[in-house]
Amino acid sequence: MGIGDSAAGEAAVSICDVSGLRKLGVKGGDAEDWLSNNGIYIPAETLGVAKLSAGGFVARIGEGEFFLEDGVDSATLPHLASQIDDFDGEMYGVEHQEATIVLSGPHSHEVMRQTCGVDFNSIAPDQIVFTRVAGVSCSVLPDRDAEPVYRVWVDPSYAVYLWETLVEIVEDLGGAVVGADRLYSQLRG
Repeated sequence: MGIGDSAAGEAAVSICDVSGLRKLGVKGGDAEDWLSNNGIYIPAETLGVAKLSAGGFVARIGEGEFFLEDGVDSATLPHLASQIDDFDGEMYGVEHQEATIVLSGPHSHEVMRQTCGVDFNSIAPDQIVFTRVAGVSCSVLPDRDAEPVYRVWVDPSYAVYLWETLVEIVEDLGGAVVGADRLYSQLRG
């Protein structure tokens, strides 16, 4: 069995573009309380991440600054976004248009080793890392709950370059590009 093969016959590393997932940023002195009052569990530490109850997650990316991304089956963020302008406190919305690339599978760590100088085994669970991937500034969220999964956010102006670079490495490792439906069914199953 080669590096790109798994026992079940699925690629041992896959890549998926999930840039279409809704993103939301909120910032300000009242942002944490506003999110909490809207049923969002907030991570205590800067760069900490917590999962949203309906899928997706929230990350504390600074003092009073939060980044949220909906899950595939979730509609939490449109509801929250619609309430921001009506909030009468110290908080405002922050536009997020990052491209989102997900690497998954037992050999996804090999892709990260080839493109990034961070040893993700030394990173605490549920923590976002700001780093460079293939020479491009990115945010990376490693998830080691089951099989390795890396969620990578990149400025849209660098998205095509990063996508093409990562796809080439994934394919060199015997992996494949997959659609979001297949990615999430693999991660659930």
